[in-house]
Amino acid sequence: MTQGAMRQDLYPELYRVEDQHWWHRQKRQVIHQLIRQYAPKPGRTLDVGCGAGKLLLELEQLGWQAEGVDTVLSQGKRRGLTLKKANLQTQPLPYPANHFDLVICLDTLEHMSDDKRLAAEMARVAKPGGIMIISVPAYQRLFSYWDAMLGHFRRYNKPRLLRAVPGKCLFVSYYFSFLLLPAIIIRIAKAVLRQKQQSDFAADPLPVLTHGFVGLLGSLELLWLKRYPIPFGLSLAGVWQKR
Repeated sequence: MTQGAMRQDLYPELYRVEDQHWWHRQKRQVIHQLIRQYAPKPGRTLDVGCGAGKLLLELEQLGWQAEGVDTVLSQGKRRGLTLKKANLQTQPLPYPANHFDLVICLDTLEHMSDDKRLAAEMARVAKPGGIMIISVPAYQRLFSYWDAMLGHFRRYNKPRLLRAVPGKCLFVSYYFSFLLLPAIIIRIAKAVLRQKQQSDFAADPLPVLTHGFVGLLGSLELLWLKRYPIPFGLSLAGVWQKR
């Protein structure tokens, strides 16, 4: 597998699980909340590294003119979305400058050998005053076999993400704070037991808890994120405005 490229056989798996798996639903709820706060008026949006396209579909249903770009489009096309293919590692985004009101990039920058190049491309296609929302996995010390299988070059802390993205940062916070300790324990256990093959798309990081309780923790985290950043968590999200 080429470093930086997610295995193509994982895209159908992502399509299957992202509609219902609580992890994917919770992540989208975080992003939707940031959109409501910082880009409340629907306009033209681009999802960079759109994957199987569930977030794009939801934004389209909310009135956004939604487009996506990725290296693999087969699963996103199943949703009837407007997509373009590009090698995000090396090619410019196939859109004109100053074109989008909102540019989203979820769990994609970590796939880039040069993350600053893609972040600069996102800023280029955003309109002046436009919003960029980016999410990445947190903490390099949690880098695992699964990161390598997905084609990640790195995980992030807050300073590293801030260095990578141009523009005015309006908000940056960790999230999935309630998963950090369980994830650390599970990663250590997998390393000790040499359990490498299971896909984290389908794995449940909190098997001893009910999904209802996990949902409650996620709802409490969303309430906190409306006003305050969280100092730790398994993922990291930020909002930038193009100057």
